[in-house]
Amino acid sequence: MACPQVATGSEFLVRTLAHLDCQAQTIGSFGFQSLAERGSLAGVVLSALLALFIALYAIRLLFGPGEEPRDLMGAVLKVGIVLTIAVSWPAWRTVAYDTVLFGPAEVAAAITPSTLPDPRAEFPRRLQDIDAGIAALIVAGISSETDRPTVDTAGNIVAPAALDGSAALGWARSLYLASTIGSLATLRIAGGLLLALAPLFAGLLLFDLTRGIFTGWLRGLVMVALGSLGLTVLLSVQLAVTEPWLAEVLERRSLGFSTPTAATELLALVIAFTIATGGVMYLLGKVTFQQVMAAARPVLARISTERRPAEPVLAARGEPTRIPVHSRAIAVSEGVEATVRRESSRETIDRARMIGGFAPSAAQQAGGRASGSREPLGSGYRRTGSRSAQSQRSRDDRR
Repeated sequence: MACPQVATGSEFLVRTLAHLDCQAQTIGSFGFQSLAERGSLAGVVLSALLALFIALYAIRLLFGPGEEPRDLMGAVLKVGIVLTIAVSWPAWRTVAYDTVLFGPAEVAAAITPSTLPDPRAEFPRRLQDIDAGIAALIVAGISSETDRPTVDTAGNIVAPAALDGSAALGWARSLYLASTIGSLATLRIAGGLLLALAPLFAGLLLFDLTRGIFTGWLRGLVMVALGSLGLTVLLSVQLAVTEPWLAEVLERRSLGFSTPTAATELLALVIAFTIATGGVMYLLGKVTFQQVMAAARPVLARISTERRPAEPVLAARGEPTRIPVHSRAIAVSEGVEATVRRESSRETIDRARMIGGFAPSAAQQAGGRASGSREPLGSGYRRTGSRSAQSQRSRDDRR
């Protein structure tokens, strides 16, 4: 379909925004259908990726370990998601196209209070009215044909204007048009382009090496939706602030009063909302492209550590001693090992005593008592009686 032409004059802004919106919708719908039709380059690439994924998964089932039902269900879901994104235009239009291009205005209308203008009710027209009011103020000027003195006298508030009125008003209108058209054009055209490239990015979900590209593309769509929502709310606030101020200034000029500070105030308002637009986009970008898995990895590691069964902990030097947790089998084995070690050490001590001459006497061994005193080396088997022969005893008897 033909988009409305951009014309100069009082309809410049509203026609420009309508043209940009039409181009974004055309790119998103026509580009998707062109890439998703049979025989297209995206269709051939997607078919090759699906065939490769199924072949690799079949080889994994044949020669790899047994697959769990969870892994098999995950593979089936991947194929279903890829086919839904890349082939079915009605499903893709319901899920993503309408959500990205038309959903932000609906959400903004639901969350904005009654004090702010409705984003769905002639929103571009009200933006155009702001531009028309600035143009009328440029034509009327800020200090001509007034009933106040214009000479530089003490107490005069007309002379010390911060900027030249014509230059400040000209810069304010240029910056207002550039910031409004530039921010909306960026979000709308980027959204239409990302929606049109869905058949190309869908197949990248199948493999681990290319899943990061698919995730980046999906985050880009989320960023466009959140950015459109934030920009719509910010423009509503700008309308609520600028419309009554501009109406008051034009009324004062129509009555012949000078407004020497109006040019500086208008320029300050436009610059402030331009900076606010950049800040909102930056903040929403940080939220959208936040590394969720990197932030959640310490939490997941802590949960897996808490679920792991307790293991024996050995006390290290310089650390507080913790009581190790033993099972019954380990306790029994350690008791037997301690008993064997104790008996072995006792046999070693007894053998050392016997070798060193500290063996107990026969009476002490028979009585089962331990020796109270130790004998010198070599005196363990000393004879206590005198030596006498039989002949010597007979000779002594004859005497």
